Amino acid sequence: MAKKKGKTEVSKSREIPVFMNIKTDFGFKKIFGNKVLLIAFLNAILNRDIVEVEYLPAEQLGYIKENRRAVYDVYCTTATGERFIVEMQASPQVHFADRIVFYMSYPVLSQAPRGQKSLINSAGEELKVPWDYALSGVYMICILDSIMFSEEKAKNIVMEHMKIVRQEADTVLTDKWEAVTVELPKFEKTEDELETVTDKWIYSLKNMEKLLERPEKLNEKIFDELYENAKINKLKPEDMKAYSKSILEYDDVISSLRFVEERTRKEDRIEFVRNCHKYNMDIEQIAALTGLTEKEVSDIIAKL
Repeated sequence: MAKKKGKTEVSKSREIPVFMNIKTDFGFKKIFGNKVLLIAFLNAILNRDIVEVEYLPAEQLGYIKENRRAVYDVYCTTATGERFIVEMQASPQVHFADRIVFYMSYPVLSQAPRGQKSLINSAGEELKVPWDYALSGVYMICILDSIMFSEEKAKNIVMEHMKIVRQEADTVLTDKWEAVTVELPKFEKTEDELETVTDKWIYSLKNMEKLLERPEKLNEKIFDELYENAKINKLKPEDMKAYSKSILEYDDVISSLRFVEERTRKEDRIEFVRNCHKYNMDIEQIAALTGLTEKEVSDIIAKL
């Protein structure tokens, strides 16, 4: 059943965008470099009540020079030591699940004390205290502009929460490790269908650069700040230059993906035509099944 159109006017041309594309590297870091917006986003996605964060260096180095480094889009901590990573991934990556584990290992390992702690007792003696492995929580949110989980059970799941579980007992081992993926292509709600603040964040992430104004349904105060901060005409000249470069990089990625998808579809169609021809189906039938013209089917068969 076709989705009904939302109320907000959508730009028909990319020549006159009003808001930044916050799926670009510049746009993402610009928006989530705003502490108020970052906290609101973390609370919406993780269902938390965070009130303050401090940004941490985006680049995390290994323990020795030869170790690989991790460079996050956004990395922050709370006063209680919880660590949050927020990543934007425009293109699919073969080992992205492994990358999640790799990226989350740095905030875990960084909590191990260098050297043994010591305490001074009442007699003035120094006592060595072994580390008991108590950890602060580590959480990662991955915003994906492509589909990561395509199996039948996951085809309609936009946001997936992943934790470490005890399989036989069907319980969570620890609440101090959680990864969340948000697959934007799966989110199909229109403005009229938005129900939660989380819905509204995801809608904005996916559609902002196509909108001509802030949607009326996004009436919470935080979205006033989000859309105001995303206005392109508010960018300084040097930021506009950086954003334009970021748009070109994003468009290159999207164009490459479309090329691969189109080539894959073409190869699939050729294989399908080959199989149909093998079972003596006529050209008219094959054309109806594939959406190709009869001439295109004939040309493929001629090259078999």
